[in-house]
Amino acid sequence: MPDDVNLRAAEAAQPLNGLLLLLNLHQEARQAQTAEALRFLMVNQTRRLVVYRQAVFLALAPTGKARLEAVSNVAVPERDAPFTRWLEAVGAAVATSADARAPHLVSPADLPPSLSREWGNWGPAQALWLPLPGPDGSLTAALWIARDDVWTDGEQLLLEQLAGGYGHAWWALTRGGRRSRLPLRPALMALLAVALLGGALSIPVPQSTLAPAEVAPRDPLIVSAPLEGVIERFHVQPNEAVTAGQPLFSFESTVLRSRFEVARKALTSAEAELLTAAQGAFADPQSKARVAQLKAQVELRRAELAFARDLLDRVTVKADRAGIAVFTDVNDWLGKPVAVGERILTLADPQAAEIDIHVPVGDAQLLEEGADVSLFLNVDPLRPLHGRVVHASYEPGMTTSGILAYRVRAELAAAAAGEPTPRIGLRGTAKIEGGRVPLALYLFRRPLAALRQAVGI
Repeated sequence: MPDDVNLRAAEAAQPLNGLLLLLNLHQEARQAQTAEALRFLMVNQTRRLVVYRQAVFLALAPTGKARLEAVSNVAVPERDAPFTRWLEAVGAAVATSADARAPHLVSPADLPPSLSREWGNWGPAQALWLPLPGPDGSLTAALWIARDDVWTDGEQLLLEQLAGGYGHAWWALTRGGRRSRLPLRPALMALLAVALLGGALSIPVPQSTLAPAEVAPRDPLIVSAPLEGVIERFHVQPNEAVTAGQPLFSFESTVLRSRFEVARKALTSAEAELLTAAQGAFADPQSKARVAQLKAQVELRRAELAFARDLLDRVTVKADRAGIAVFTDVNDWLGKPVAVGERILTLADPQAAEIDIHVPVGDAQLLEEGADVSLFLNVDPLRPLHGRVVHASYEPGMTTSGILAYRVRAELAAAAAGEPTPRIGLRGTAKIEGGRVPLALYLFRRPLAALRQAVGI
């Protein structure tokens, strides 16, 4: 390898050999069919003209940003390597300098301190910046060639001439060819792009809204507390099927039984007093005057007894119809005092289900009856359930999550033969379809609403 390097150096030092190699590299660059092949030629075959340790091809953006696309002796550069990041930063710094369009030597003193401190880690001592301008004067690429030996004037002159050929070939492959195939002025191209974008944004698309939803029972029977007291026990478990007349839960009955016994004994005592007064009314005028009062007392005691008996009969609550007992947990109610009319559980028909949707106010669209609804269950998101809106509330309300939302109920479509009705309580996300609107309104509805609220239009 040292003999080969010395041979190449000797050849480069000879003017005739240098010119022949320069012409040969120009020809190979013009014959390159792809940008990849030309990049490979520039970073690897340039070594035939001058000796170097490392050559890097940098693509330059109009903003001055540099991108490393090829490195000598490396098939595919590592994009996230520290060397790549450092060299791209160096290329951007040199590309935005005053002499970026002229070949020149670069030293650590020409770079910002943050980059010059790392020069010894990533680059040889001598580095040459070689811009590759196109025939139209555009600068879209450059070569970074580094080695340990000092660059001679003759080598720099040869590389400057070579850069002109490389730049023309690169321009022809990346920009000139495309311009010849599409001879449109930039203003016309911009106008065409705006027209295409406007046409795309005016395409009508179906408007839709996503909202949390769950499978809820249709026309459920709410079972509430018939009296005030403490629940002693449940006779059913959550989601258990019950039949009509089956006991659901019972209240603590000690107080009610005591009240019933007191009322019964009070009635017996009142009837005895009435009988005594009626027997003594024939001989004692005072007893005769008390008969009417005692009769009223007896009627009062009978009413109290009937009321106590009615409360005692309500101790055990029974199901008025068959269905599924829907409630959270038995332990949430045992020993808990409840008021009259407080909701305890719900009896639902498992075959009669609907979709209960809570649409946040910020996502609400025109909710119309008959709109198509697709419910994507969390347990089976790949097979949505379909339905149609049957009711949408006119006023929003607070949900259990503390969100102001409209409540929408949708009727499930008839299930196919053999498919079971979805279980009540399953949750997911509902998609409500609306009318067709332009794509621009569909994409920018929220930003436009926020802008209108901000500026007060």
